Amino acid sequence: MSVNKLEALLDALASLKGWHNPDSDCYQLRNPLGLASFARVGKHEMDHQGRRIFQSSLAGMKACLFDLEVKVSGKSRAGVKEDDAIANLLRVYGLTEKAGQQQIIRFLRRALKDQTVDLNTKLTYFREDSPENGQA
Repeated sequence: MSVNKLEALLDALASLKGWHNPDSDCYQLRNPLGLASFARVGKHEMDHQGRRIFQSSLAGMKACLFDLEVKVSGKSRAGVKEDDAIANLLRVYGLTEKAGQQQIIRFLRRALKDQTVDLNTKLTYFREDSPENGQA
Protein backbone atom coordinates (compact mmCIF):
# COMPACT_ATOMS: atom_id res chain seq x y z
CA MET A 1 0.00 0.00 0.00
CA SER A 2 1.28 3.44 -0.82
CA VAL A 3 0.09 6.92 -0.01
CA ASN A 4 -1.45 8.92 -2.85
CA LYS A 5 1.16 11.56 -3.72
CA LEU A 6 -1.36 14.32 -4.43
CA GLU A 7 -3.12 13.68 -1.13
CA ALA A 8 0.23 13.79 0.67
CA LEU A 9 0.92 17.15 -0.98
CA LEU A 10 -2.47 18.42 0.18
CA ASP A 11 -1.77 17.16 3.71
CA ALA A 12 1.64 18.86 3.74
CA LEU A 13 0.25 22.20 2.59
CA ALA A 14 -2.78 22.01 4.90
CA SER A 15 -0.55 21.15 7.84
CA LEU A 16 1.61 24.21 7.28
CA LYS A 17 -1.48 26.41 6.90
CA GLY A 18 -2.80 25.28 10.30
CA TRP A 19 -5.58 22.98 9.12
CA HIS A 20 -5.45 20.93 12.32
CA ASN A 21 -5.49 23.96 14.61
CA PRO A 22 -9.13 24.63 15.55
CA ASP A 23 -8.33 28.33 16.00
CA SER A 24 -6.97 28.73 12.46
CA ASP A 25 -8.94 30.40 9.67
CA CYS A 26 -8.45 27.35 7.45
CA TYR A 27 -10.02 25.10 10.06
CA GLN A 28 -12.93 27.46 10.76
CA LEU A 29 -13.61 27.94 7.03
CA ARG A 30 -13.34 24.14 6.46
CA ASN A 31 -10.87 25.18 3.73
CA PRO A 32 -7.53 23.31 4.19
CA LEU A 33 -5.59 25.51 1.76
CA GLY A 34 -7.40 28.79 2.28
CA LEU A 35 -8.61 28.75 -1.32
CA ALA A 36 -9.97 32.00 -2.65
CA SER A 37 -13.11 32.15 -4.74
CA PHE A 38 -12.64 33.46 -8.26
CA ALA A 39 -16.20 32.70 -9.32
CA ARG A 40 -18.82 35.33 -9.91
CA VAL A 41 -20.19 36.94 -6.77
CA GLY A 42 -22.77 34.80 -5.03
CA LYS A 43 -21.68 31.47 -6.50
CA HIS A 44 -19.61 30.44 -3.46
CA GLU A 45 -19.94 31.37 0.17
CA MET A 46 -16.82 33.27 1.21
CA ASP A 47 -15.36 35.27 4.06
CA HIS A 48 -14.46 38.98 4.02
CA GLN A 49 -11.04 38.12 2.49
CA GLY A 50 -12.57 36.25 -0.45
CA ARG A 51 -11.68 32.80 0.84
CA ARG A 52 -14.18 30.02 0.27
CA ILE A 53 -16.25 28.71 3.15
CA PHE A 54 -17.20 25.05 2.91
CA GLN A 55 -20.08 23.34 4.70
CA SER A 56 -17.94 20.36 5.67
CA SER A 57 -14.31 19.37 5.93
CA LEU A 58 -14.91 16.70 3.27
CA ALA A 59 -16.21 19.31 0.81
CA GLY A 60 -13.20 21.52 1.53
CA MET A 61 -10.75 18.63 1.12
CA LYS A 62 -12.32 17.62 -2.21
CA ALA A 63 -12.17 21.19 -3.53
CA CYS A 64 -8.55 21.59 -2.45
CA LEU A 65 -7.58 18.24 -3.94
CA PHE A 66 -9.21 19.28 -7.22
CA ASP A 67 -7.36 22.61 -7.10
CA LEU A 68 -4.04 20.81 -6.65
CA GLU A 69 -4.87 18.33 -9.41
CA VAL A 70 -5.55 21.15 -11.87
CA LYS A 71 -2.35 22.96 -10.90
CA VAL A 72 -0.04 19.93 -11.15
CA SER A 73 -1.54 19.12 -14.55
CA GLY A 74 -0.53 22.58 -15.79
CA LYS A 75 -4.13 23.54 -16.60
CA SER A 76 -4.75 26.26 -14.03
CA ARG A 77 -4.91 30.01 -14.47
CA ALA A 78 -2.12 30.28 -11.89
CA GLY A 79 0.46 29.82 -14.64
CA VAL A 80 2.05 26.71 -13.14
CA LYS A 81 3.22 24.26 -15.80
CA GLU A 82 3.17 20.50 -15.32
CA ASP A 83 6.96 20.29 -15.65
CA ASP A 84 7.58 23.09 -13.11
CA ALA A 85 9.37 22.33 -9.87
CA ILE A 86 7.39 21.98 -6.65
CA ALA A 87 8.96 25.27 -5.48
CA ASN A 88 6.87 27.11 -8.11
CA LEU A 89 3.68 25.49 -6.86
CA LEU A 90 4.49 26.41 -3.28
CA ARG A 91 4.89 30.06 -4.29
CA VAL A 92 1.40 30.00 -5.85
CA TYR A 93 0.07 28.98 -2.44
CA GLY A 94 1.94 31.86 -0.81
CA LEU A 95 4.77 29.77 0.59
CA THR A 96 7.82 31.77 -0.38
CA GLU A 97 9.97 31.45 2.73
CA LYS A 98 12.61 28.72 2.67
CA ALA A 99 11.70 27.46 6.17
CA GLY A 100 8.10 26.78 5.16
CA GLN A 101 9.14 25.22 1.87
CA GLN A 102 11.57 22.91 3.66
CA GLN A 103 8.85 21.91 6.12
CA ILE A 104 6.70 20.81 3.17
CA ILE A 105 9.59 18.80 1.72
CA ARG A 106 10.29 17.09 5.05
CA PHE A 107 6.60 16.20 5.38
CA LEU A 108 6.49 14.75 1.86
CA ARG A 109 9.65 12.70 2.36
CA ARG A 110 8.20 11.13 5.48
CA ALA A 111 4.68 10.63 4.10
CA LEU A 112 5.84 9.17 0.79
CA LYS A 113 8.88 7.33 2.14
CA ASP A 114 10.94 8.98 -0.61
CA GLN A 115 14.07 10.90 0.35
CA THR A 116 14.61 12.07 -3.24
CA VAL A 117 11.75 14.62 -3.04
CA ASP A 118 13.13 18.17 -2.98
CA LEU A 119 12.19 21.67 -4.13
CA ASN A 120 13.27 20.78 -7.68
CA THR A 121 10.98 17.75 -7.93
CA LYS A 122 8.79 18.16 -11.00
CA LEU A 123 5.04 18.41 -10.51
CA THR A 124 4.59 15.39 -12.80
CA TYR A 125 5.78 13.35 -9.80
CA PHE A 126 2.40 14.02 -8.15
CA ARG A 127 0.25 13.00 -11.12
CA GLU A 128 -1.39 9.58 -11.00
CA ASP A 129 -0.87 9.11 -14.75
CA SER A 130 2.84 9.90 -14.50
CA PRO A 131 5.39 7.27 -15.62
CA GLU A 132 7.02 7.91 -12.22
CA ASN A 133 3.90 6.38 -10.68
CA GLY A 134 4.03 3.24 -12.83
CA GLN A 135 1.41 4.51 -15.27
CA ALA A 136 1.69 5.67 -18.87
